[in-house]
This record gives sequence, C-alpha cells and structure tokens, in this order.
Amino acid sequence: MSIHAVEKIFWEFGKDPARIAAFRANTEQYLNDYNLSATEREMVAKVDLKALANAGVSTLLTMMVWPILNGPEGMPFVYLEHMNGGKMPAPPGS
Repeated sequence: MSIHAVEKIFWEFGKDPARIAAFRANTEQYLNDYNLSATEREMVAKVDLKALANAGVSTLLTMMVWPILNGPEGMPFVYLEHMNGGKMPAPPGS
C-alpha cells in the first residue's frame, strides 16, 4: 500500500479545491501522477474510504475528505455509516 501517495492525494484535495475538479473530470488521468497499485487506484477512484482506512490510510484524512467529495450534508452520520459497512455503529454500552 502506498499510504503516503493516497494521503498526499487527500491532503492536496483539502489544500486546493481545483484538484477535486480535475479528479472528477478525469479520475484515471489524475491518478497517473501518483505511484499507486491497481487496487489503490480503484479504492481512490471509488472513494472507498473504509477500504483505504482498513489498509492504513489516516482516518483523520478520510473524515476530512468525505465532506469535500460528498458535501457536508449528513456529516458525520453518513460518513460513519460508510465507515461501518452501511449502518450506524451501536452506541457504547448497548
């Protein structure tokens, strides 16, 4: 896993919103600038933050990039559902 490359992509999204437009316009072309395996490219292209976090990408970055790519609506609940396989995590002690 090229954790550093994936995290750099996400960091750059937060730093320069024009990069998000370039990513959306031509995802495959955009990702050519980064040293990613085919699996990593697929996870980033699909914005599969759960798989990326499971592979070691910082969950602080995944939480930062979620509203940047998906909009702030439903944050943090929709993000938590995504990270928990499509359902809300159970409250502590339940």
